[in-house]
Amino acid sequence: MARKKKKYKNIKLEQSELTPTAIGIFESKKKSAIGTIVILGIFILAVIFLPNISEYVNNYLNKVPGSTTKPSYPNKKPNVEKPTIGDDTLVAFTDNIKVINDDITISNFIIDQTNLTISYDITNNLSNSENIEELNYYLEIFSTEQTLIERVKLADDFTLNSGAFTTVKRTITTESATTIGFISIIKKTINDYPLVQLNTAEDGSSSLVCSNAHEKVTYKFSTEKLKEVTSEASYLSTDSNYQEQYEANKLKANNYNSKLGIASTFFEHENGYNITTIVNLNEIDRIYIFNADSFKLDTAPKVVKFEMEAQGFKCE
Repeated sequence: MARKKKKYKNIKLEQSELTPTAIGIFESKKKSAIGTIVILGIFILAVIFLPNISEYVNNYLNKVPGSTTKPSYPNKKPNVEKPTIGDDTLVAFTDNIKVINDDITISNFIIDQTNLTISYDITNNLSNSENIEELNYYLEIFSTEQTLIERVKLADDFTLNSGAFTTVKRTITTESATTIGFISIIKKTINDYPLVQLNTAEDGSSSLVCSNAHEKVTYKFSTEKLKEVTSEASYLSTDSNYQEQYEANKLKANNYNSKLGIASTFFEHENGYNITTIVNLNEIDRIYIFNADSFKLDTAPKVVKFEMEAQGFKCE
């Protein structure tokens, strides 16, 4: 049997060129790297601030009606207020304390518990020279329970140029040296001083006696106005630094005796020495005799008592 031939259809081929078809787009390597960095940055920031975000979400979800939630900044340092001078301002005492106001700065406090002294630097903050004593500031020393122990006159009679400073040393009590907890710098006026009642004779004369370990000072008044001062200093050969004090005090007595209005007598005995010094304030201005202030002519008794007790004396 003869085979049957297959028939094939004619297929027409298009003569057009092949056309490319886009199946995707490749970005440049540079743009890809930037995108990766951005994504990593977002991830890192999310990790860092996750505690804050979590706290905020918790506070928001558990918020009490009517209350507001403030953001927390645990790493932010609180503002520290500088201690300032003023009435009733107590500052905790530390070695590096610095007390400042418009007039002065007090710094570099040092307490010597052996010799019972406190020293500090005073800087003049004013734009002109100033007699610091006339500013009439006092250092008040308080215990750790904020109980006043004693009051110390801040400065003697001296002048500081603007911006200049000097170091002052004051004698303090054993209690102050060992239990100091707070201090306050107070500016006083004469009106703040309490009144003093003296026994007055028929002629209007009266006296006030102030003393410390080695000095006895008698202030003589006429109708409550200061006229004369008598200082009696006594030292025994058993006192510490006797020979050093002997030479220094003998020199001071000779210096006092050379001034108009002052008579100073040095008397030596087998157990030590005494120095008696009389100051006539009608003939000489204010002066210090050893550690005692002579004050000015006609000063009131309350000024003498208040300021001498603030210089380590007891007055009665």
